[in-house]
Amino acid sequence: MSQAGDVAARRATGPGARGFKPEMDRLRERMRGLGFSYDEVAIEVSRRYPVRPRQAYRLAWGWTLDQVAARFNELAAREGTDPEGRAGMTGPHLCELERWPGSDRKPSVYVLCLLARVYETDVLCLLDLADHESLPQKDRLVLMRRRRAETPFGERVLGLADERGLSLRELARRVPCDASHLSKVVHGRKRPSLRVAARLDDALEAAGELVALTTAAGAALDDEPERQDAGRRPGEARTEVGEGMTLTLPYVPARLVIEISDPAATAAWADAEPGGGHLALVRDSAPARTGTEAAGR
Repeated sequence: MSQAGDVAARRATGPGARGFKPEMDRLRERMRGLGFSYDEVAIEVSRRYPVRPRQAYRLAWGWTLDQVAARFNELAAREGTDPEGRAGMTGPHLCELERWPGSDRKPSVYVLCLLARVYETDVLCLLDLADHESLPQKDRLVLMRRRRAETPFGERVLGLADERGLSLRELARRVPCDASHLSKVVHGRKRPSLRVAARLDDALEAAGELVALTTAAGAALDDEPERQDAGRRPGEARTEVGEGMTLTLPYVPARLVIEISDPAATAAWADAEPGGGHLALVRDSAPARTGTEAAGR
């Protein structure tokens, strides 16, 4: 088939063609069922159909133009950029923004950044070569600078990625991890785990620098529960009571241990108790009594 014939065939199966929506729904369900992120679904949509990046993301999420416009307006009101809830985004308006530069309605930096929030992705993922070539240089500079992170960890990851010519999407593929999750970690919306930091260290050849930054900032260990429980005795459960104090449920039946890591915080807690609270500490080093000994007391 000639190149012109191939393009015509793709257009015949693209948005607006009969049966496109069920086909798109099946593609989305298959990819999400296999654990693909919305970023990866959008990439596949762009590969299969002649759509602009912003439309590809909308299709990846399975939303209509009006649904995205409503989410855009709601987010604008919530973020305080449109406190009266009067944002003028509409379905037809969004359609023009998706088609640009094939339309006369150019998306502003503000609109692009808010759309990226709606689609939970990096703003640069909503742009392709045609967009970059058509955007005013000042808009491109603003958008490129927005790639800067808000944490030392994120700044270092982006700096190393830039030095190696890697996009966040390519870096996520090499880690491997979800691209949208990596974007949130880099831009400070999620805390990095030690596991992700170690993989980024390897992918970016950072010689342990990213792990050190993660440890210094207080690593999130949600995906490593085995390290959280290191050194705990079988049968023990730990509950955070407040700043400086943890409650350890009994390893020996009917026995309670309260561990204090900050005496000052404990004193403040006791003083706040009506009538002057009293805190008794039971040392965990006492030997366990047998059932016979306990009954004889």
